[in-house]
Amino acid sequence: MRPAILLPILLILIPVSMALQDLIPALPPAQEHIQLLPVLFCFGVLALPLVPALFFALATAVVGGLSVLQIQSGQAEFGLAWPIVFFLIWTIILQMASETTRGMRWELHALGSALVTVTLLAGEFLILCAKRGGFPVGLTVLLRIVIPSALSLLIAPMLYLMLRKLVPLSPEAVMESTTSPEI
Repeated sequence: MRPAILLPILLILIPVSMALQDLIPALPPAQEHIQLLPVLFCFGVLALPLVPALFFALATAVVGGLSVLQIQSGQAEFGLAWPIVFFLIWTIILQMASETTRGMRWELHALGSALVTVTLLAGEFLILCAKRGGFPVGLTVLLRIVIPSALSLLIAPMLYLMLRKLVPLSPEAVMESTTSPEI
């Protein structure tokens, strides 16, 4: 499928994934929330070429940044700069990994989803610690970072299998499909 069709589909799925992850109830041990946005982000970045992937990362960063925007004492704890830089850096890393593995692979998508989720949640925690002072690391904090990351690792293959028909698995598959005659 062409990126011109895939990109609008993925852009529509950004708010849908945010709504779904807010509608899913928290998990019992420490009230962890499933993170669907990093899973969708990894799929989109791996499926799209670099320039549309950067645009998709920017859209994901704006929606994700606005969802965690909190104002304390008249100042925003999270601005939009941190999510934008975070998602753009991960876009470049995942694009390089996709080039190295010669196309989109479910293993790369699953591993990338888990790594993006763990770094996103840990980064948000560290920023909150820096803004509020203190570093209250406990079992609850670790569970709220590790469990959503592990769930992202498990959810990513399901999303990949649902949407893989929209994306060619390798750049060679694109070249073969455009050069082979129709019968």
